[in-house]
Amino acid sequence: MIKINYDKCVGCLKCTRVCIWTIIEERDGKPYVLEDKTRGCAKCMHCGIVCPEGAIEFNDAPMMIGEDKPIVSDTFAEDMESFLLTRRSYRDFREEEVDEAIIRKALETAAWAPSAKNQHPTRYYVVQGREKVDAVMGHILDYIRETGESPEVLSELERGNNLVLGHAQTLILAYSRNNAINAPQDTALALDYADLMLQSRGVGTCWAGYLTRFANKIPALQEMFPLPDNNSFYGALLVGWPKEDYLYIPERLKRADITFVK
Repeated sequence: MIKINYDKCVGCLKCTRVCIWTIIEERDGKPYVLEDKTRGCAKCMHCGIVCPEGAIEFNDAPMMIGEDKPIVSDTFAEDMESFLLTRRSYRDFREEEVDEAIIRKALETAAWAPSAKNQHPTRYYVVQGREKVDAVMGHILDYIRETGESPEVLSELERGNNLVLGHAQTLILAYSRNNAINAPQDTALALDYADLMLQSRGVGTCWAGYLTRFANKIPALQEMFPLPDNNSFYGALLVGWPKEDYLYIPERLKRADITFVK
């Protein structure tokens, strides 16, 4: 699993300090892999990407993607703050669809989101096109009329306001196995990574709570989006090219309540 190339290793022991399960320890000034503990490896790759000599491999392959170190601009912190403060939820979208490659890239990047013990249990359904999106909404409306649940959806729809799907051309539904260590949190973090990646490219998004709840309740939607046993939907996004441009940072009437304990 984890192999150390001692021809490259310079004995800096950085790998021993970052291994969260102490699978690598120091022996005679060199790192040593405890084979009996490798079953507990979280596959976080920290040992490989901290090594300055590229001396550590996982399953006979490098742990890093490429040899170039990522470059972050000097203004990144300020740019990130501005980006986060200007991120908005969008429900009104233009007719043209978001290219599949943009969505795929965002979801692939979500694999780098934090995940309990590096499980990354989240999987996705991506619904594209007006016909499929309308079919989803049709099943939801049938369910509401039959059960009387969430009557505000019907009353708002009569006013031209779709509380569930807005005018989205694309839907992303995220699911996970229920016995993952932190299924709700892991899925939320993965979707948040995808959300920010999409918005960084000018794509509008909105977290879809109604859709998530209905996807777990409505048999017709469960037929459209079959899940493995012991899996549930834990989040969803509306996606599209936004019609509106928001020009300023909105005030927040409820600010962070912070207590430092020292």
